[in-house]
Amino acid sequence: MSETLVVRLGASNAGLAEWIVVDDTGACTLAPAAGPVAGAAALASGRRVVCLLPATRVLRTRADLPVRNQNRLALALPFALEDLLAEDVDELHFASGVRHANGRISVAVIRRTHMDDCLALLAEAGLAPKAIFADSDGVADLAVTTTILLEDSQVILRDPGGDAVAAETDGLDALLSLWLAQARPAGDDGLTAPRQLQIYDATTDGWPNLFWEGLQAQVPSIEVRRLPDGALGRLAAGVAVSPGVNLLQGPYAKRSTFASYWPRWRLAAALIAALGLTMLLNAGLETWRLKRESAALELELGQAIAHTFPGSAAQDVRALVDQRLQASDPQQGRAAGRQFLDTLRTVAGAITRTGNAQIETLNFRTGIMELTVRVPGADSLDSIRKLVTEGGQLNAEIQSSNAEGEQIQGRIRITPATKTGGA
Repeated sequence: MSETLVVRLGASNAGLAEWIVVDDTGACTLAPAAGPVAGAAALASGRRVVCLLPATRVLRTRADLPVRNQNRLALALPFALEDLLAEDVDELHFASGVRHANGRISVAVIRRTHMDDCLALLAEAGLAPKAIFADSDGVADLAVTTTILLEDSQVILRDPGGDAVAAETDGLDALLSLWLAQARPAGDDGLTAPRQLQIYDATTDGWPNLFWEGLQAQVPSIEVRRLPDGALGRLAAGVAVSPGVNLLQGPYAKRSTFASYWPRWRLAAALIAALGLTMLLNAGLETWRLKRESAALELELGQAIAHTFPGSAAQDVRALVDQRLQASDPQQGRAAGRQFLDTLRTVAGAITRTGNAQIETLNFRTGIMELTVRVPGADSLDSIRKLVTEGGQLNAEIQSSNAEGEQIQGRIRITPATKTGGA
């Protein structure tokens, strides 16, 4: 469970503070202490640091703004609250909080000089807070109960569902008079519930009981609890469990660093690194496989060259083919072409004269033509053979004949008469 160091600055700007360490539930894990601000810096390592400012320096209110964009909201807040403030808005810092059910937004306003002095004091002490709140944000919002936190220097009052109001302790009478005179809304049943007052007395000597007894005629339910160790423990628990409006916004916002984002992105970075390593390994294996295939193809190519071009040294295949073509006799090539055409003309005439004959395949190489024909019967196949040879220029030999249904598929080998003799 993470821990939070809560540092509460004093109102005198004398560099004094009090601090306490709490966990996520607000429970105290290190007893409160007080002294110069630098004394708290020794406890900051490994802990989230939160600073509390005196509520008398921070105005807490609400604004009715329909703007949702955070940047536009920051620009609109000074103009929305300008009529409610006695000071120049240019000298004030505005921070926004949560949007409530009625659409109004919690707002905190503080003088820029106060913020600058606070941050300078913390930086000098070696503290870099993650959030800065008004200490009134630590006063819990209790249902149907008004809470008062009373200290020697200030008093904080918070109505149910409302924002805390702070005043100097000398103004307690006036604050209570305003509270009692304030109209209270009726409940869902149309009735106004009786007032209930919860008082936390953190003054040094304790507030006189006679003072609270004088209120009982107007407030039926009053409960007073003493805080002999001071108010810091209760305030720290409040901001740990239910933070208020963080003043570190706009020009005072913490600038994100790589180190702050690293813990949340560490797993994603590890997965990306693993994916990249896997891709590199796959690429390496693919390169190795392609090299092996290339070496095998080179070997097969060398064997093919040796078979096609006996006695030739391994070299560029295109160069070998070009060399062989250039070495061949052009006249011999033309003669072979004429021989093919003459043979084809004779075969075509024989097929036409036979009738009902079809050529299925034809192959011509080195003056020899091989035919596969389909004819109605064996006599038609023999007729083709005779018609091819009747001119005396060609020999024809039936190499095979196979019956396929009502037709005959035969193979005929045709050669020049000068090579094979008579038919």
